[in-house]
Amino acid sequence: MTRFRQGVLCERARSWAALAPDDELSELEHRLLGAHLTRCPGCSRFAEQVAAVSKALRNAPMEPLTYPVSVPSWRRRSAFARIQAVSAAAAVAAMALGIAARAPLPSEGRGEAFRLPGVVAGAMDERREMDQLRELRRDLLVGAARAVGSRHFGDQPA
Repeated sequence: MTRFRQGVLCERARSWAALAPDDELSELEHRLLGAHLTRCPGCSRFAEQVAAVSKALRNAPMEPLTYPVSVPSWRRRSAFARIQAVSAAAAVAAMALGIAARAPLPSEGRGEAFRLPGVVAGAMDERREMDQLRELRRDLLVGAARAVGSRHFGDQPA
């Protein structure tokens, strides 16, 4: 079990001592506070002072205020602020629409009704051409590697 510094234990006990006059401690916290106060005279004096101040405040007579206290109410937002908020939301929505309009649509899982014949055929030809170029490049790289006699990772034979 870890030994705490006395300062940490005293800080915790003093915070509990401040909560004790209002009965805000659990039974366990109350017992731990009592055990600490029997061992620590500084915290014991602090707890007594807190209890005395709390008792004095509770027993003091109520005094009338010289002026009324009012809690400021939240002001309603002005029309300008509401217009700003709505226009900002509209700008974000327009930007999202613009981004979505420029994004390519995936062709998998969609019916023929959503495909444009000329555009899809062109895209498929372009994809087929790119695949052929990748395959040619791969063949050239593999052939060049075999010609040089290079080895794979870990000096394993090719």
